[in-house]
Amino acid sequence: MTLVLSILTILPVSENQLTFGVQANLPENQVDNKVTYFDLKLNPGASQTVTVTVTNGTKKQVKIKPEVNTATTNLNGVVEYQKVSAKNFDSSLKYPLSKYVTPVEKTIVLNAKQSKKIHFKIKMPKGKFNGVMAGGIRLQDENAEISKDAKKKKGTTVQNEYAYLVGIVLQQTAKKVTPDMKLASVKPSQNNLRNVINSRLRNVKATYLNKLSVNAKVSKAGSSKILYHQKTSNMQMAPNSVFNYALNLNGQKLKAGTYVMDITAKSKKQTWHFKKQFTITRKKAAVLNAKDVSIKKNYSWIYISVGVLILLIMIAIAFWLIRRKLKAKEAENEALRAQLEKHSSDN
Repeated sequence: MTLVLSILTILPVSENQLTFGVQANLPENQVDNKVTYFDLKLNPGASQTVTVTVTNGTKKQVKIKPEVNTATTNLNGVVEYQKVSAKNFDSSLKYPLSKYVTPVEKTIVLNAKQSKKIHFKIKMPKGKFNGVMAGGIRLQDENAEISKDAKKKKGTTVQNEYAYLVGIVLQQTAKKVTPDMKLASVKPSQNNLRNVINSRLRNVKATYLNKLSVNAKVSKAGSSKILYHQKTSNMQMAPNSVFNYALNLNGQKLKAGTYVMDITAKSKKQTWHFKKQFTITRKKAAVLNAKDVSIKKNYSWIYISVGVLILLIMIAIAFWLIRRKLKAKEAENEALRAQLEKHSSDN
């Protein structure tokens, strides 16, 4: 069982922007001493305190607020350790790590060149379980956040924000868990204002799904013709998490109808195959297509409408000119008749 990430910064920044350094102090019950994150084995109900050393490498004061989050899987098939909504956890998650690992210190203030330890209390669930609880410690300079907010008020719109993450994996036994995956639902949606077909994949076991690949195909119900196809590899799912795998339509419009999603997912030696029917309504397709910025809009109806309008205006003008000419001719004839009548009466 491995983690892809151990200690890292969330957003890329240059070294001179890092206001503090982090080192995890690995205890004796560390399972794998080759990694730099916490990989611990504890008995049910056991308690333990672990520490992380933070060092201020600047001449300014640093204020750190520690945070512990449960591991989740993002839209790109990458495991994250940030605070997210409960919808990112699978219903099979019995023991969220963030409820069993808590920071002792609410905030840590480091003066220039100062080092301190941040303590985290671990309280293992009393219930027995196989597999792992996974998450991460997030450490961010609060002073940097204040500076960012202050600059926003002055009109600056782009700011660097960074934080350290230290992974945590807790287990009660070394017994291996056989991975398992389920397909919950398939439906049309959007990512970054672009049409996708989302397949909600569930990792229902307390283990990571590593080297995950997905081969997704969509066809019309009752037809073998593949309408949309996408392959993605080198992904990972966190234990007991959900992954909204997005099949991109790449500028194609959604069309109403009943379809079948055919998915083959692989993680190392495990393979899962799912088929699920789903429906796209006319209303849903129209709403999503109107919002999709990658769809080339067809403005021919506007050109046709403008052309028809111009033609109608030209016809109206021609009619008006002809009518005016006829009225002028009629007035001229009327004047001529009047002159003739006058001439006849004079004689």
